[in-house]
Amino acid sequence: MELWTEKYRPKKGNEIIGNKEALSDLRRHVSNYRKKAILIYGPSGVGKTIAVKIIADELNFEVIELNASDARDEKNINSILGEAVKQRSLFSKGKIILVDELDGINSKDRGFVKAIIALIEKSSYPVVMIANELENPALSQLKRKSISIKFEPISAAETYNLLSKIAKHESVNMEESLLKTLSYLSGGDIRGAITDLQLLSFSKEIKKADLDSLGSRNKLELISSALIKIFKSSDMNIASSALSNISEDINECFMWLDENIPYEYKKSEDLARAYDALSLADVYRGKIIKRQHWRFLVYANSFATSGVALAKKQKYTHIAKYNRSSRILNMWIAKSRFMQRKKIAEKLSAKMHASKKELIKNSIPYLKIIFKNKKMANEITKEYDLSPEEINWLNK
Repeated sequence: MELWTEKYRPKKGNEIIGNKEALSDLRRHVSNYRKKAILIYGPSGVGKTIAVKIIADELNFEVIELNASDARDEKNINSILGEAVKQRSLFSKGKIILVDELDGINSKDRGFVKAIIALIEKSSYPVVMIANELENPALSQLKRKSISIKFEPISAAETYNLLSKIAKHESVNMEESLLKTLSYLSGGDIRGAITDLQLLSFSKEIKKADLDSLGSRNKLELISSALIKIFKSSDMNIASSALSNISEDINECFMWLDENIPYEYKKSEDLARAYDALSLADVYRGKIIKRQHWRFLVYANSFATSGVALAKKQKYTHIAKYNRSSRILNMWIAKSRFMQRKKIAEKLSAKMHASKKELIKNSIPYLKIIFKNKKMANEITKEYDLSPEEINWLNK
């Protein structure tokens, strides 16, 4: 099964939906590069990256691409792009140095910013950077070295026109009113709208309730789109890009995958291979957390995306509803309970001359038993000035 976002990806500039003025500005600045980088920004799914690649094709430029989430230190950047900015292209008229996913950097990645600025200053070729927003403080230096071009969300009318053509071509039986609603719910994310249409196309009959379950375009839809790329594809290139354009951090992505693999993979062999791949990704994630070796992020991403995607022997055609991991809620509940226990221990500690750790371990379990006696519970509440939340916790 081919992803519709790939199947209907624009091939020429006139096929890009919306942002005609921004596209024209981008083409002009790339054609007349004057030692100042081009910083494109705007929400996900509005065509920023594909615009750069289409313009490169039109100008016969080679694209040298760096993902900021994968290479976050000076050494990696120089190894990937250092020679590219010096050498002439063998088969193309010129080059575009594309630095994507700038939102992945933070204030600690000073080596990254320093290396990119040095790259801008010595490059003879256009340096184009892409971000979702410019509020990130880590981008302040890069903004001063750049010309900013904003890509706006795609209008509901333009989204509807494209979805209508795709629905007709794919023989999707969907009422016009529902298609208009889907276009509105996309919130300007045309990539997300196409993904939603393909997801809905699995249903024999599309109802309004199906659209209501989608809600407005937000983190839930973005991660759902990523899961579709991983679970419904056996193409490594498609799967490996699944987590590139979502807002969730790597920890939350892992929990989404962990939660939803059993809903998607029904054969035990596929299920085992998928969890093997996810466990290997988790090993690299642990190295990142423990040692801050961010170069392992590419391996963690590869096992979590391509590894899980290739775990199945054949694609599953059934529709699975992807759910947020219940572990997040359980962790929050556990943390809330621990905080109540800690507060009670602090109040007991002052009068019992014992450490909080000792009280949590040895005294509070017995206090819960004592609290079943209403008279003693009232006395303890008064003596230690327990709050209603702490009383409820002891009564559970």
